[in-house]
Amino acid sequence: MISKTGLYVIRALAELAKVPEDSWLGTAALAKEIDAPVNYLGKLLHILARERIILSQKGVRGGVRLAHPAHEVTLYEALEPFENFRRWTECMLGKKGCPDEKLCVLDAKWEPVRDEVLRFLQATTAADLVSESQPLPLPSDHSPLHNSDN
Repeated sequence: MISKTGLYVIRALAELAKVPEDSWLGTAALAKEIDAPVNYLGKLLHILARERIILSQKGVRGGVRLAHPAHEVTLYEALEPFENFRRWTECMLGKKGCPDEKLCVLDAKWEPVRDEVLRFLQATTAADLVSESQPLPLPSDHSPLHNSDN
């Protein structure tokens, strides 16, 4: 139901939720952690930055981090640029102009499932993805995590 791209976004959110507010996580380290191609992840992160879901900083001490506290970033808002949720409300048989009161059997069964999935995505935050809400340890000089005070 969620594309592979969407799964990369969810995995990235889970890792970024662990990054302290004054630190940055390197893109290459993030890609390795979530097992994503670094160039592809870079494109996804660019879109997330454009949507103001993450912040991005270039340079040796740069990287990415969430633009807002993890408990404020929902899966829905992070996935929306990639998943086209409006498509989920269209007729699954491709018919145009299907009135809501006359749903076909397929749409009648899909509608409650779709609505539940959308509610789940709207209610689940990046903070919810972190099983242990402990910040990552402070970085060493060679760590991919960089404190912005350095």
